[in-house]
Amino acid sequence: MWAQVKATINRLKNTSKRRTIDRRRLCDRVKYWQQRVVCLEAENERLRRIADPWPVFNHKYPAQMIALAVFIVINGGSLRCAAASAQFLARLMEWPLPDLPSPVTVRNWVLRCGLHALQSVRDWQGEMVLVMDESIQIGTEKLLLLLGIPLSKDHCRCTPLTSEDVRVLGMEVQHSWTGDLIADFVRRTLASIPKLNVAYFISDRGTSLLAAIRQLGYSWVSDCSHEMMNAVKDIFKDDKALQELCAAIGALRSRFLLTDWGGLLPPTLRDKDRFLRLFTLVDWVRRLDTYWEKLPGKARRVLSFYRRQPALLRRLTQVRDLVEITAKLLKAAGLSTAAHQRWQQQVQNYLGQQESVSHAARKFIKRLEAYFAAHAPAFEAQGRLLCCSDIIESTFGRYKNKGGMKAISADVLSIALYNQPIGIDYVIEALGKVSEPKLKTWEEKNVCHNFLGLRRRLDQELKNAG
Repeated sequence: MWAQVKATINRLKNTSKRRTIDRRRLCDRVKYWQQRVVCLEAENERLRRIADPWPVFNHKYPAQMIALAVFIVINGGSLRCAAASAQFLARLMEWPLPDLPSPVTVRNWVLRCGLHALQSVRDWQGEMVLVMDESIQIGTEKLLLLLGIPLSKDHCRCTPLTSEDVRVLGMEVQHSWTGDLIADFVRRTLASIPKLNVAYFISDRGTSLLAAIRQLGYSWVSDCSHEMMNAVKDIFKDDKALQELCAAIGALRSRFLLTDWGGLLPPTLRDKDRFLRLFTLVDWVRRLDTYWEKLPGKARRVLSFYRRQPALLRRLTQVRDLVEITAKLLKAAGLSTAAHQRWQQQVQNYLGQQESVSHAARKFIKRLEAYFAAHAPAFEAQGRLLCCSDIIESTFGRYKNKGGMKAISADVLSIALYNQPIGIDYVIEALGKVSEPKLKTWEEKNVCHNFLGLRRRLDQELKNAG
């Protein structure tokens, strides 16, 4: 009897233990799924917030549409493309909008965001290197652009500058720029940024730019790219052998561009090439030399004219390689005693590999030694100088190549957005702070009337009157 009772007790204990374990397991599963539900609800809320249209003060279009349109325009798209993309986004997200944005509306968004970016630098404080240049004339207007490169002891630059490294401090459009006008522009721009400390200016040797910098009393560093460009032009501008070679290549292109030999021809020889087509010619010659023996005899007879000028090719090749050595070093490391020593060592190593050194190469080296010597007092005192303004040239190129600009207008404000991370929060802040009257006031003060716009306005008035 007692044995049966003990067995029953043990069976009940085991059953209770098993049920306790099952109950705990079920409780754990319930807790797990409750946590999953909470996480999924949070994720659903996050996605809902992303998908729902974000309101912008005093605007009927959501911030997502505006941010997308501005991003497309800044990265090379047209206003019509940006407007169409914004319309597609609205249909895709099924947002109930009364109408869809026009290209004019998109342009207004871009300009207001650009003006906000331009005004946001007023609170900048610290030391900056200023890069200044005026654009090549478009129509009858020129854009004067002032960029700032923040200097920090904690930031040691070892790569060429990009748009993320600079700040757009000011811009203005005029029909022409004199030294006095440039100096007045710089004074007004720097007066709006009172906490900014100017270390020095970087620019080319433009007469009006140098006159303005001297008038303002700031230190100046000559752009290394223009120094090398001017050295190359002085060396080869009267080289008849080079002129004959370019003429022969031009004739060759006109004869064989659309034939089976078109792949053997060099790229188009630009008339306004910065380095007198130096890189195009030398790279083409090196490419042909690599598979010269594999070419058919007829092709070699046609192309053999360039191999009959070894002295010219030696001059071109050596100067081209010296330009590349110098550019790689100075655009990244800047001017300093250490950079000068590294440059001399690299040049010496290169010349040691040559069978003979041409007079053109020696002349180029002499010009660069004079460039280092001219800035030696400054970089010995400060330790290191930035000396490359290619970033401002690429900024101009990015603006001009967008659809072939016929005139400069308030669209230059888009330049201030090249280094800005375009996002929803940024768009909401920009459109909330920059109003339409502010934009028109800036345009009246900083953009001159272009003849293209005046002609269109007159044509429209005549059309309406008729």
